Amino acid sequence: MRNPRHVAMAVAIVLIWGVNFIAIGHALEGFPPILLASLRFALTGLAAFFVPRPKEVRWYWIAGSSAFMFYGQYVLLFTGMAHGMPDGLASLVLQSNAPFTVLAAALLLKERTGIRQLAGIAAAVAGLGVIGAGRGGHVPLWSLLLVITAGASWALGSICNRKAGATNGFALMVWASVYATPPLFLTSLATEGPHRIGHAFAHLHTGPVLGLLYVVLVSTFVGMGAWVVLLTKYPASAVAPYTLGVPPIGILAALIANGERMTPLEIAGSAVVLAGLVAIMWPRRTPIASDPSVPAAKVDRTAQAVA
Repeated sequence: MRNPRHVAMAVAIVLIWGVNFIAIGHALEGFPPILLASLRFALTGLAAFFVPRPKEVRWYWIAGSSAFMFYGQYVLLFTGMAHGMPDGLASLVLQSNAPFTVLAAALLLKERTGIRQLAGIAAAVAGLGVIGAGRGGHVPLWSLLLVITAGASWALGSICNRKAGATNGFALMVWASVYATPPLFLTSLATEGPHRIGHAFAHLHTGPVLGLLYVVLVSTFVGMGAWVVLLTKYPASAVAPYTLGVPPIGILAALIANGERMTPLEIAGSAVVLAGLVAIMWPRRTPIASDPSVPAAKVDRTAQAVA
């Protein structure tokens, strides 16, 4: 991107999405995790009154995107964060979606994977292993695994997004939110129970409410809206590398806001993961697409506002 305004927009998006994990952490102080996910997508889905349903997309691709990218990802991510996964570390570990997406595209879409991408996947997996080894007892292993699995769910949602072929990624996001809301509310009711839900609403306070509003209004509508604008002006391969700035911003924001510090092994593992992500996401000179329904082999970043 050569336009300074668009570069500034991309940097602003990275800042918004990095801070988003701090907002999620505050929201989880007042809302159970699955209830928080349902509220997030219920509020996002209100935009369906103003955004037409993408008619070119078959309903089952919207449902698939909703099931994996919204329901699966956020039930796992929010539950992991609610049970001990630090905000800053979550911003990094969730980027495991990138190697999972490359692997899913190779297996499901028969896309060719280059040597650099394979090396990046190996580095990212090794880095996550180092993080797991260096958690020092302050991060429950199952919380770490939940967030990694959230990345895998995001990857499957990305495949659904790509097969959907939506001309307007924002409209797809809004309508996938509509699809996700009822099952999320039902899951919250079944697992978190009426008493816990009622307690959350009866004891609302400023921090969690502001956290929820940030996630919906700033991260989703402002961040996602700006992201869609950039994707309409530039190839995804030119825009996607900017998202590599989200984990460092998330980790820095967590240090400033929460005093969250990482162990030496976690720092080393994070560096290895970021190096792997650079190798995976950095654009090729000649994209390859073996599936004629997919425009080019690339990691879909259309719904990157997800956190």
